[in-house]
Amino acid sequence: MRQRTTFFLQPENPLDPALLTVTPERVTGPAIDAQREDRLTLGLEELPLPLARVLTGDVKEFYVRWVAPTGAGEVVSPLLSRLSPGLHVFYTLSAGSTDKKANVVCTTLRELFGKDIDCKSTAESATYFGDGHSPQTTDYHFYSPLDDISSFIEYVKTDGCETKGNTGLCTLAASPLGNVRELDLTYDIYSRLLKLTAQWPFTDNLPLSVPSVQGSRVEVGIMGADAPPTIGPYEIGMSGHLVVLGQDGRAKPVMFAFPSRHREAPKGASFSVTFAEPTGLHPTLQLHIAQGALPPRVGDDDDTLCKLHTYLTLPRHIFADRYQMDDELFLASKNLAALVHMTQPVDLEAPDYAVDAWGSAALVELAPPSPSGSLSAQSEWTAEIPLHLRYLLPAEGGYQSVDLPYPAVFWACETSKDASLASNPFDRAHIGYDTLFSPDTEFWHLKPLPPSSPATATTQRLIVPVRVPVLDSSKSQYVNVGTSAVILLGFTWVLWKIALVYLRTGHGKTGPKDAAKPTKKTQ
Repeated sequence: MRQRTTFFLQPENPLDPALLTVTPERVTGPAIDAQREDRLTLGLEELPLPLARVLTGDVKEFYVRWVAPTGAGEVVSPLLSRLSPGLHVFYTLSAGSTDKKANVVCTTLRELFGKDIDCKSTAESATYFGDGHSPQTTDYHFYSPLDDISSFIEYVKTDGCETKGNTGLCTLAASPLGNVRELDLTYDIYSRLLKLTAQWPFTDNLPLSVPSVQGSRVEVGIMGADAPPTIGPYEIGMSGHLVVLGQDGRAKPVMFAFPSRHREAPKGASFSVTFAEPTGLHPTLQLHIAQGALPPRVGDDDDTLCKLHTYLTLPRHIFADRYQMDDELFLASKNLAALVHMTQPVDLEAPDYAVDAWGSAALVELAPPSPSGSLSAQSEWTAEIPLHLRYLLPAEGGYQSVDLPYPAVFWACETSKDASLASNPFDRAHIGYDTLFSPDTEFWHLKPLPPSSPATATTQRLIVPVRVPVLDSSKSQYVNVGTSAVILLGFTWVLWKIALVYLRTGHGKTGPKDAAKPTKKTQ
């Protein structure tokens, strides 16, 4: 096992390396204002046996991306990727896998993240994602709302720590995993390694203490953004200090630069989300965008092209109609440019309780208003995305409340073909929308601002609630009686009309008795 722990500082608050204490057992230092990331690299023999069997026998690629619903806080470069809150799973089955009919992947997800994960099988619950956009695109996508990873923590404690010699997972389980902001599991058949990455939110007075792990390489970095003299046009720079426990007697200074796939949009670029009132069964999602300054044209290429997009994760109770979004004039009136991608299938008629698939994901290109004057002086504008709610089960009072996770909003900018973005040691790939673009695309993310509604103002959750009209269960008996009465009356009316026709036309009679009979001719 290998472990890498990195503390990312703000550039204006560097750490004096003289304050670090390095021993073979631990590195410690003063409390710092930083964002922490831990990455464990595990061999299959270090994993619980059931999980190892699934990874080696049933999946070719397996990427789990979990994002906490309270993810609106400050983030520090290079940890700048954005994804809708909840549990995202992207995977490709191995050749000959039986999971298209069975539920091997779904069973594993329920073991890892709890029995409430509504996953039955690949054929029923997942949506098809691999449509040839990119060789990096996985075949299937599954999503589930998930507020915390308490079930995963319990799994690591009970099953992960029982694996012989696996002290790394036990060390991670002992850390405050309940406070993590993002959790990633990454596996592919080529490396045959599982990478577990946990990322905490930016924290003031964060304790700086990392212990060694017996039989494992533990690397600790304390660094912040910087600009080395040799930094390239598509790169970001970092500087700080690095320690390998058991190998280094003191922290060593480091400075390096690397290309970055995810960037933060220029200051002032942010967005919030609401639904237009009244919502009804056909709500309109409103993206209120404070565009700020446009992304700089990276490099010296005047042909660098940037387009503004939003990536929507739509649970099964709400969906977008791809046919409605084919009308260019309609899209223009909503400040939209095009529907770029939507996962399949999407049933446009079925009620919520009759749909097995988790939902759908949609990539929409936005159309910012034409700038007036300076490109860097854009005021707030609104893009509107028409959505549709499915019929839900009856509820007392005639209404239900369902949630929609915040989308990601970003500028997608083409870069030079020479920029190898995958060489970033902190890269986060396979998050859904990235594989819908060319591998040399940079994403400049707008900062999400939590909803200002009273229901979410105190929690800072990146979740938008919507009130859905449903059948009032307390009055449903009247509906049943009324429906039965109408059917009975209608049936009676039909019988009466048939009887009238019968009586009026004399259907079945042989005719009048005095009808002329034919006479026999004689000669």
